[in-house]
Amino acid sequence: MILQESFLWRKFRERKILATHKRVAKVCEELIANYRGCPEHFVFEAKKDLGTDKIIWQYWAQGYDDIPEIVRTCLRSVDNYAGDYSLIRLTDANLSDYLDLPDFVLRKRATYSLAHFSDLLRLILLKTYGGVWMDATIFMTGSIPQKWSESDFLVFRRDPHEPDYKYWRSTYAYYFGWAKGFRVNMLNSFIIAKKGDKTVSELCDLMLLWWKGHDNVPDYFFFQILYDVYDCHEEFQLISDTLPHYLQQSINDPKFSIMQREDIFKRFPIHKLNYK
Repeated sequence: MILQESFLWRKFRERKILATHKRVAKVCEELIANYRGCPEHFVFEAKKDLGTDKIIWQYWAQGYDDIPEIVRTCLRSVDNYAGDYSLIRLTDANLSDYLDLPDFVLRKRATYSLAHFSDLLRLILLKTYGGVWMDATIFMTGSIPQKWSESDFLVFRRDPHEPDYKYWRSTYAYYFGWAKGFRVNMLNSFIIAKKGDKTVSELCDLMLLWWKGHDNVPDYFFFQILYDVYDCHEEFQLISDTLPHYLQQSINDPKFSIMQREDIFKRFPIHKLNYK
């Protein structure tokens, strides 16, 4: 009886998630169609000449003095493995040193969550300067591979042939899914882009158009669903978005058995953790 209830609950939850994704995807389809029919491009001038596009961007709105210990540990790991990348850590206090944000973004910041402002910020920075966006909760156990750094655009995304999909689907059903119509299929915590890259530039335009006309987003995963509907999946190599989550699961789940901790450190250099 308990197993049957659990199965029924999973099916109910999946239908609910897919219905939400379908609704938000329709919104994104309309946004993209309007943009392609009458493009509006937003231009940003770099306020600093950094002399390189090998930049790691990180952002913690309130500043770095009083931060969770896990975030401090993650930042130290980036210090250790940044290599020849310039490391720039932004706060609300120094953000204007690098960007002039549109007035409508400044006006509407209070109506958007900090997470959704950060979604927009990473696109503007990468469009304007290029480089690597890393959430402050990224933990590094190795350098960014050269092959990645040469990419015009790179994110980790869902592998349709993931052998352990049943495990991942059970960890966080709102993020990990393989059902037809599931539209959250990428991790936006780590993004590589060349300055002015078409993909990041158009995603940036689309996100700004949304902000210009609306006071909030229709779903927490709006960025991910917009990316999925935008559909540039075949333009760059597939790196599974399960890989950056191995370490977190090995910490949080006593039954995690896909890979040993030491092997996780060796196999993949980028790990998405959670400060909460």
